[in-house]
Amino acid sequence: MIEGRLLRNTVSRAVNARRRVSTCLVLLLLLGPGVATAEEYEVWLSDQANTQGISSQSLTGTHGGKIRIYESTDLDQDPPVNNPVVLDVTEDLFPNADATTGAHVSRIHGILPSPDHVYMALNFVGSGHLGLVDGRTKRPVCLFRTTGTTTGRQNHMSFWTPDGQHIIVANQNGRMLERVDVVRNQDGMPEQFVFNGTASLDLVGGPNRIQVQPIAVDMEPSDGISCSVSGVVADAQPTTTPTGAPKQVAGLRTLNAPICPIPASNSRHAFTTLGGGGMFVIDVTATPMAIVGEYDLSVVRAAGCGGAEADGFMHLNTGTSGPNISEFSIYRFGLDYPIAPAFNAPNTPAPLAVWQDPDNGKVAGQNGLLVGTNRDAHGVVIVQNTQSGTAKYLHQMDRIRNNVEVFKLSPPWNNLSTRHEGTYSLTASGACGGTLGTTRTNDPTPDLADLSAGEGPKGDRIYVALRGPFPLTVSHAADGSCPGLGIIDLSPNRRSGNLTAVMETSVINGDNSRNLSDPHAAIVRKKRQ
Repeated sequence: MIEGRLLRNTVSRAVNARRRVSTCLVLLLLLGPGVATAEEYEVWLSDQANTQGISSQSLTGTHGGKIRIYESTDLDQDPPVNNPVVLDVTEDLFPNADATTGAHVSRIHGILPSPDHVYMALNFVGSGHLGLVDGRTKRPVCLFRTTGTTTGRQNHMSFWTPDGQHIIVANQNGRMLERVDVVRNQDGMPEQFVFNGTASLDLVGGPNRIQVQPIAVDMEPSDGISCSVSGVVADAQPTTTPTGAPKQVAGLRTLNAPICPIPASNSRHAFTTLGGGGMFVIDVTATPMAIVGEYDLSVVRAAGCGGAEADGFMHLNTGTSGPNISEFSIYRFGLDYPIAPAFNAPNTPAPLAVWQDPDNGKVAGQNGLLVGTNRDAHGVVIVQNTQSGTAKYLHQMDRIRNNVEVFKLSPPWNNLSTRHEGTYSLTASGACGGTLGTTRTNDPTPDLADLSAGEGPKGDRIYVALRGPFPLTVSHAADGSCPGLGIIDLSPNRRSGNLTAVMETSVINGDNSRNLSDPHAAIVRKKRQ
């Protein structure tokens, strides 16, 4: 099926492709030798909506999901062309998941490319799968399923270490941090992806926690890359951190569900945000992985999912943790943490700067906060001002208020509140309309986003997933009116932007009354040779 879909898409693009090639040849002749051209790239959009089992008896389906892959050459058109390759995660990628792992793939939550942009890690928050796909061929390589514990199993998100040696997996419901090791040949290309059970770290600990060991499936035995599980996930891991403090306890860290383990540039430390608040800094190269820094609720608030390193600092956010609770914080941490088995004292070093909205912790309808005006920080993009060559700006999305807060990331380093550059709205352009079944319009609800690859014809821009009116995750903060891929064109100084277009997406339910589409993440894959 995947070959047929790709072939049909290729044929439909043929005429436009020939025209673009001719145009490019003319431009190259006019520009002359030595003039660099823009790097081509793709934008991958993950849509959580079920695509399998939709019927008049099961209106919203049972499993599946879609990945839409947009060519930069299409998105650079004026207006941009909405003509993606569409892959069904069950039908086209992992049709035998239920038979081989005990469950269908469900809720394609996010996608991240390997550092060389060859392989794509697909994260399934509903079923706990991690799928690896060759970005060049769009063919599946491996399918893993995370460890099952007494609290469940998930894969909320996984992150490649910058050196490409590991994939760090946030087993959210399992309360585990897990690791896939990448074994490479002498040319640096992967020859094995190994789910290292011995490396798994239980963020709760205690006896009788581990119920099911991880699973690996080699999707293409003839491709020369093996997929396997090595070792065993240990039960009865410690309930305390290396300092002797409880890993999880009321008032300290109330829910150790790992949200986003953001690796630092040293490929050793991962800043791991937690669903109930607090944070662990993990040495991901240790086996088992080890806590080397710990923070509690008094320092880091709950439910952060957004982080990026810039100029020697890790920037993390926290967002709303429950219905109608307002939360919008940004933290800046240094990068100097010990190597396991060494570790820091609790809450040290403290964040170097914190920006928090004054409405944090308020509940809609109470404490002077009006319904619909609470906040939710989610998704971070760092943009460099290519005109000056030095200034960098952090663009922080707000899923509820539909705006973006911008912070300057350059010296002198002082409190982030004095570095706030301004706010821009994603509703100002009116590019976001409505869709089937929604009760409102112009409610973009921006989620995870990524920066375009270099200076294309349209300049730097941000691609962002826009949520649907019937969200399948975080429904208290993520119901939008125009599901699709949003295009934010940035200002020349990169300190503001404008939502200029929405590539609408659709998954129609069983009685044709609702558009179930619910994009959660947009990611750029560079087409490197």
